[in-house]
Amino acid sequence: MTGQAEPLAAGRAALARAAWSEARALFEEAAAAGGAAEAWEGFSQAVWWLGDQEATLSARERAYRAYRAAGDACGAARMATWLASDHLDFRGDDAVASAWLRRGRALLRDHGPCAEWGFLTVLEADIAYLAQGDLATAQRLASEALDLARGIADAGVEVVALAVLGSALIASGSVEEGLGLLDESAALAVGEDFSETAAPGWALCHTVSACAGVGDFRRAAQWCRALHTWSATWRARHFFGVCRTAYGEVLATGGDWHSAEQELLDAMEDLRTTRPALAAPTAVRLGRLRVRQGHLTEARALFEAALPLPQAIVAFGELELAGGDATAAADAADRVLRRLGDASVLDRLPALELLARARAAAGDGDGAAAAADQVEQEAARLATPYMRGRGRLVRAHVLLSAGDHDGARRAAEDAADLFTACSAPYEAAQARVVLAEALAALGRPARAEAEAAAARETFALLGATGLRRSAKTGELSPREVDILRLVAKGHNDAQIAQRLFLSTHTVHRHIANIRTKLGVPSRAAAVASATREGLL
Repeated sequence: MTGQAEPLAAGRAALARAAWSEARALFEEAAAAGGAAEAWEGFSQAVWWLGDQEATLSARERAYRAYRAAGDACGAARMATWLASDHLDFRGDDAVASAWLRRGRALLRDHGPCAEWGFLTVLEADIAYLAQGDLATAQRLASEALDLARGIADAGVEVVALAVLGSALIASGSVEEGLGLLDESAALAVGEDFSETAAPGWALCHTVSACAGVGDFRRAAQWCRALHTWSATWRARHFFGVCRTAYGEVLATGGDWHSAEQELLDAMEDLRTTRPALAAPTAVRLGRLRVRQGHLTEARALFEAALPLPQAIVAFGELELAGGDATAAADAADRVLRRLGDASVLDRLPALELLARARAAAGDGDGAAAAADQVEQEAARLATPYMRGRGRLVRAHVLLSAGDHDGARRAAEDAADLFTACSAPYEAAQARVVLAEALAALGRPARAEAEAAAARETFALLGATGLRRSAKTGELSPREVDILRLVAKGHNDAQIAQRLFLSTHTVHRHIANIRTKLGVPSRAAAVASATREGLL
């Protein structure tokens, strides 16, 4: 025992100061001296932080067997829980993870409340929330884990249970209550010491991701800074890889596309190196930025790599809609909504937005209005200005397509104001493009031109180039450029015809050709696309 004791103690000390490689060597020495379960568990912790997939799984299994041989049910259950987590994070093996969780529960069946029960339960809650979209089960299990944690005064279980419960509440529409729990969790994460070192990172990741997901970007940025500090202290590339994805979204929405791009690229590298099964959401977010930058080939490759993630299917649908195929876009939205059922509001909202705009572009006014109703209802539940702005922008698109130009004006004004209030310049510019078209149709050319000019300036400042034309679309003719410039200034077809000495029918035909060449579904989208591509 003496031969094991010294490297075991030194290994634990190395873990406590995040000296992962040193800890690995010391625990390996302790294991060679006698193969104690504690040595293999310590070794598994060190290589887990280093991102060594095979070594982690092998060491956890050896520790599990050693604890079983020693009659230590709690130790074996602890290893079963982490093996479940590892199989999900490293490989996405949900069946294997479920088997290890069942094994852990069986081992703890006759054991009273303990940290092992707490972490097993909170992991099950996390899986129900993230992997299965079962928000009711996630809330029930997280509440059970929270009660257990407070009963045994275990800060590690408590901090994660608060974060999972808060995230699940937000996803189900109880935003205020959920944000309160996330703030409590994050404050605990930065203010306490933890025997389970990974617990505060786990909690902070949930906090940052959920805040960004609901559009509370200021709160997300604050807690992301706390996570950054924690990750640097513990050299946790994979933790920050997950959450810097959310931070990249915060930066992109705020208009700092250069920093957002770097965050998302770094996140992809971190996750591909250490946790490849977790990289798909990052690929979608980076792909969306690439679309705005005009890099469609790269965007499609990123979306393809993330399939069958619902967000990737919606992203492909948005490309179809921008290319003029409203039917394919509606099919993509419907596919996602069928798959999600009554799952998370946050997961369903992008598909509902796409469905409303696709139906409007296809001329299905009633279907578009019904989908827009759902979008606005869900956005109102989520309550943040950003989400309400998304709801109003969808409504503006639908009303514009239906010919209700004054209703579209009001909805677009609301959207622009809400996006401006939460510092979302790209979305605000999108709203102003729709507003310009509504104003033009209402016979208010001066204000229409002012709104269109403001949108063009924002797109230019952001570096948005939008959807580039393929070779088959060809270039716009000089006459088409003249007409599109007048559309951008807010003129309607009759006014353009009078200015250019053309018939209204000819102007209408030119605008249809412009939309076909640019691959866009509306006049507003044509102006936005041409502006981003420097044609106007």
